[in-house]
Amino acid sequence: MTAVRKVLIVGGGPAGLSAATVLGRSGVEVEVAEISPDLRPQGVGIAVIGPSLRALAMVDPDLLDQCIEAGAAHRTMSFGGADGRITRRVDLRQPLGPRYPGGFGIRRRVLWGLLAAAAQRAGAQIRLTVTITAIRQERDRVEVSLSDGSVTSCDLLIGADGLWSKVRELAFGDALQPSYSGQIAWRVMAARAPETDRGMGIYTGPKGRVVCNPVSADEMYIFSGANAAEPARAPRQQWPALMREFLAGYGGAIERACEQDFDPDQIDSRSLYGLLVRPPWYRRRVLLIGDAVHAPTPQLAMGAGIAVEDAVVLGEVLSEEAGADGVDGALARFMRRRYERCRMVVENSLQLSEWDKHPGDPRADPAGLSDATFAALAAPF
Repeated sequence: MTAVRKVLIVGGGPAGLSAATVLGRSGVEVEVAEISPDLRPQGVGIAVIGPSLRALAMVDPDLLDQCIEAGAAHRTMSFGGADGRITRRVDLRQPLGPRYPGGFGIRRRVLWGLLAAAAQRAGAQIRLTVTITAIRQERDRVEVSLSDGSVTSCDLLIGADGLWSKVRELAFGDALQPSYSGQIAWRVMAARAPETDRGMGIYTGPKGRVVCNPVSADEMYIFSGANAAEPARAPRQQWPALMREFLAGYGGAIERACEQDFDPDQIDSRSLYGLLVRPPWYRRRVLLIGDAVHAPTPQLAMGAGIAVEDAVVLGEVLSEEAGADGVDGALARFMRRRYERCRMVVENSLQLSEWDKHPGDPRADPAGLSDATFAALAAPF
């Protein structure tokens, strides 16, 4: 048993689906409302690093093995210059021991599909093309109106609906808004380069860092952050040319990748934002998790990981033993365990973004900051 019996989760990404799995496995009745028509989102690939593997294993005992089998294991981060030559390799920490790598890359659609399957195995009901429109809080219940005209009630409403969270707006007001980082992310799928045989390669040049991230035995995606004063999104048919223009001047694996034909459908472009909401992340029986309250830029590849950790910790604090002082006490404990860790990830990711924007900064040490962050994240959460 847990401190709640019925939960509605708004958002079908890593935070929401992981919470659905954790709570469903503990006997909670869980419903997920997702505004999109498909739980396998558009986009290219995603990296999942060290501590995040531990969190996935805690969500579902089969989930981590499925992810690694469907993706590409990472054992090192390699650092090099614009010419493509590797100058430094950092072994990724392995929080789960030698059986598991320090990270993996995977296509986004594949990961979301595995997370959804785990949630459904745990008994969660997933409703697509529906989202929240209104909230009315009672003493120990939340009445929720949905976009399909239905009304439901639950013991706890969880907003896991991302950077532009509707739940956050309804429960906290519209003053809490993400901040534009000054960069636009570009990701493109390409044939896997030999240099990525043990994990991702990170190359720093005059335009910033470019990352080669393997996601399968024969595929990798290239990630780069282009400086832009204002958020923008060019027409999709221009994306291959814009991607090549940004990557011009980089050698090695990146230069060879640019010799391939880029399919616009295999490119993802989006403006990068950061968000860190000060505690508490709840209002009575409404709780925000994941990117709705702590959205880092992708330089540390930890956004999905700390979202999954939210789900694990929430399940623990709502458990019968931990929940003797009720839901209010459980949510207070959730905040004590989550805020500082998530703050570190958001702030360090934004620092890496700043160094990406100013690659000539003599104080820049992206390898050192990344390694120190992962060392801190290796501690129990």
